[in-house]
Amino acid sequence: MTDPNVPRGAISYQNVLKYSVQHHDQTGQPKLDEAPDVERHEFLANALNAMTTDASAALKAALVILNSDEASTEDQIESLEAIRTYIDDIDNAISLVKLGGTATLLRYIKDSDSEVRISALNTVAEVAQNNIFCQNALINDKFLPVLTKNLSNANQDIVRSSIYAISSLIRNFQPGYNEFKRIKGIRALIPCLKSTNSNVYIKTAFLIASLTSGDKSVRDDFVKAEVFPVLVENLKPIEEYDVKQETTLFALSSLSLESDLKLSTEKRNDILSSLQLFISKNKQTENCEEMVNYARIIVDNLNAR
Repeated sequence: MTDPNVPRGAISYQNVLKYSVQHHDQTGQPKLDEAPDVERHEFLANALNAMTTDASAALKAALVILNSDEASTEDQIESLEAIRTYIDDIDNAISLVKLGGTATLLRYIKDSDSEVRISALNTVAEVAQNNIFCQNALINDKFLPVLTKNLSNANQDIVRSSIYAISSLIRNFQPGYNEFKRIKGIRALIPCLKSTNSNVYIKTAFLIASLTSGDKSVRDDFVKAEVFPVLVENLKPIEEYDVKQETTLFALSSLSLESDLKLSTEKRNDILSSLQLFISKNKQTENCEEMVNYARIIVDNLNAR
């Protein structure tokens, strides 16, 4: 039985080390590699015995498992969890890249079992989070084309996790956004705004809002791709807080700022009418202040053009 007093990360690390030791022939013929590596076995055995929490050892051990043909799905998931235990620290994320972890992760976000693939995608997102060194490495290793292709996957959990990874690679990182734009990533996002999966929709709309809120050139890219009308189609009359509507209004408020939306007079009036009704019904509703504020911003932006 799992000890509730031991952190999950520590358990994953212990299991990773145990696996690495157990799958290594002590005669000097490793099962995980083609070439003998007695030093690795000795190192991992010592680490297991001491129950060390050294990050580099944990990352190396996890990669040994992930690169093994003998690893089960459970082994792979535990190894990815062990990696995520450490990569919150920027230096550890950089170490993972230097240890060759990007090649391993790239393989897993393409071809693995769905559950493992989702775990690998979440790991990519966490590796890239606010880490320029890792972002550059992942861009150079062509992660974005794979992640963008994943947006059309039938498994919506894979789509959601791919959006998470894309967000980590392109938000507040111009080279990442430039590459995403080059490979027509904006167009690939649009079907996600039509998804019936609310998590996929919300993550997509939030990403669009975040990207376009502070950069007019990025905003113009999304306006040109006709993202604004797709978002408008998701506006619904409500009389209570709704996270999907809040995210939609956030994205529309960002996109409508100083933008030539090329709306017909009739369409503009319809949108304004819907927004005014929304404001009237929700301006005193509990927890709806932010939504009402976004709606007012959109009205002001549309009236200013």
